[in-house]
Amino acid sequence: MNHCRETFRRTTYRSANPQKALAFALLSTLLAVSWVVWPPSSKLNARARTSLQAVTDQTSYNVGSEVRLQILLPTPQEVTSVPLDVVAFVRYAGEDRPLNRDGTTILSNLSLAREASAGGYRTLWEIPIEARTGRYEIDLVARDSKTREEVLNVPRAASFAVHRKLVEIDRIQLNKAFYAPGDVVACRVSLHNLTDHRLEGLRVEFSDRYWPWIAGPAELAAASIVTLTDRLSFLPKGEEQLSSEHAAVAKAVSGPAVHQYGVVVWDRDRKTVYDIALSPLVFINPPGVDAPKPYPGQYIYPKLDGVNTASYRQFHPKPFSAGAIQFDTGHSMFASGAEATVKFSIVNPTDSTWRRVSVRARLVGPNEKQQATQVVAEGVDLNPHGAPLVKEAKFSLPQNASGLYQVRVELIEALGQALASNALELGVNPLPKSVVLFCAHEDDDGTQMGMIRAAVENHIPLHVVYLTSGDAGACDRYYEHSCGPAEALNFGALRMEEARAALGHLGVPRENILFLGLPDGGSGKIWYDHPRSSDPYLSVLLASDHAPYDGLFRPNLPFSREAVVEAVEEIVKKFQPEVVFTAHPPAEGHIDHIVTNYFVVKALQQLLREGAIPANLEVRVDRIFDPKSHPATPYHYEDHMFHVSGEAMALAQEAGWYYQSQGGNRAQGNLRTWDQLPRSEGYRKMLDWKEHEGWNEKE
Repeated sequence: MNHCRETFRRTTYRSANPQKALAFALLSTLLAVSWVVWPPSSKLNARARTSLQAVTDQTSYNVGSEVRLQILLPTPQEVTSVPLDVVAFVRYAGEDRPLNRDGTTILSNLSLAREASAGGYRTLWEIPIEARTGRYEIDLVARDSKTREEVLNVPRAASFAVHRKLVEIDRIQLNKAFYAPGDVVACRVSLHNLTDHRLEGLRVEFSDRYWPWIAGPAELAAASIVTLTDRLSFLPKGEEQLSSEHAAVAKAVSGPAVHQYGVVVWDRDRKTVYDIALSPLVFINPPGVDAPKPYPGQYIYPKLDGVNTASYRQFHPKPFSAGAIQFDTGHSMFASGAEATVKFSIVNPTDSTWRRVSVRARLVGPNEKQQATQVVAEGVDLNPHGAPLVKEAKFSLPQNASGLYQVRVELIEALGQALASNALELGVNPLPKSVVLFCAHEDDDGTQMGMIRAAVENHIPLHVVYLTSGDAGACDRYYEHSCGPAEALNFGALRMEEARAALGHLGVPRENILFLGLPDGGSGKIWYDHPRSSDPYLSVLLASDHAPYDGLFRPNLPFSREAVVEAVEEIVKKFQPEVVFTAHPPAEGHIDHIVTNYFVVKALQQLLREGAIPANLEVRVDRIFDPKSHPATPYHYEDHMFHVSGEAMALAQEAGWYYQSQGGNRAQGNLRTWDQLPRSEGYRKMLDWKEHEGWNEKE
């Protein structure tokens, strides 16, 4: 099994096809979760070990519903003649005590010699209304039907999530698919009370598409909000339909545009969101304007005239005497003061022999300032199209150096004529001894991919932690309909796998990528309104108040401030980073970005008081491009630039393509050529992170 996991890991990280790589990664995860091997036993046929699988009929269940389980039996060739009873135990992930104390018998008096199918799903557990939300695991025990002797114990044979969803928007129906600017948009909305008690005073709003936790879009959408009702009363398990003949007016656009509307169900005080759903896509077409036609978000190019057939052809600049000098590009990021070893191979691509060739290498610093020169080889004869000659050049980089350097290699014939030349770009920066990077969402690593690659190339311990699992961002576009808890859960797992694939392309091992599983958009509620784990936040799309994902740093993490801060503390104490990267409130004011910073800084402040981290630990945050538009903080910052080689930036560009659910395909469709790639990443040092405790807390 370990061999299978390693094979899939290597395939994911090295595949040139992001779609195939992601498919392999998902398959490897499935195998790791569901494949169980029967141990050798005198009760079993000695011909082979026998495989056994279990699967639930759903991935996530609402409280009060029924979990059904199917046992997938082995092939007839791998059998035992001993009649068996298969008993299943349900546990809350992270705990040992089963909730069904005596277990539930799924199969009785089963002879694997006679049967190769379990005969469908059978009831495992009726979920109590008061059950905790989060991840549950199923252990299987097989006993001899006659002697009751245990012959097989299979821990974690399967798992599932439990959620608590109160209200569901079943459907949003608009009166048309195509509008002209100024047309009236009518709607009909169907809602369902999923609880067994009456709900009173709910507020239902129709507006342009937005997420309440992203400040900029929410402010833009505020003017479009139409209240369908502010006093909806629901009978237990009841259904309601709301309609408006004038819910919106199609906006003015300069060309054909794709648009979407949303419906949000709030509580009476408009503080808690019960559900969000988004309408089908509509098209707004100005009169007399036919092209270019827009494509929705899942297509690689936003418009047909954006199809790019040329830029990739000259991605790298052509060296003089193309192909004669080829660099090993696996190491192009170096630490200031380090010895830079650059490896390269030399061939003669011509039809004439090159005699008595000298190989010279020069280190050129920023502003074309020559730093050092060395003769790598002299008097070398190179036959036409011969075997490559492998060489290397070593240069001592200046202490405290920072910038883009080049190693230029030249082939010079005996009379001094240049035969070929090529250059490798180096990114040189002061590098920390160890790093932990905290991201709000999968794909927020994009601002620091050069630094990540530098850590990988220089064997610097690096761990990347994602606080939320991004279950909301583009979930509806992925499924082409609004997301319920099961879809959101699966979409969050998909985004986690995208992060593993993207960072894997940069060389980060899977075991160094950690997830806390918080709900997308819920960080603000967790930080401000749910400080204690005894009162966790019930998320909107996941409909859970504990992290329901498999494979988290802490299973079933409560959605509370103290639980998240404790998890961050544990990570920092475990890995002892010299530098911590975390989010800074960006211009668009996404609450998850803002509060990720709060969680991390509070954890560091508490660790400092305990003496668990050094006082000189450096905290870095994302760069701010418009300081006026992000929330004011009492801290002081120092801006810095991190220089990144073209080779590392090319890898970073490719890594971004793995985030397909977040527009990765469009990024691939708008490929940046070598000269267009940026060569730096900005960040800010947080100078006084140790101070100002409690300024951003309500209590």
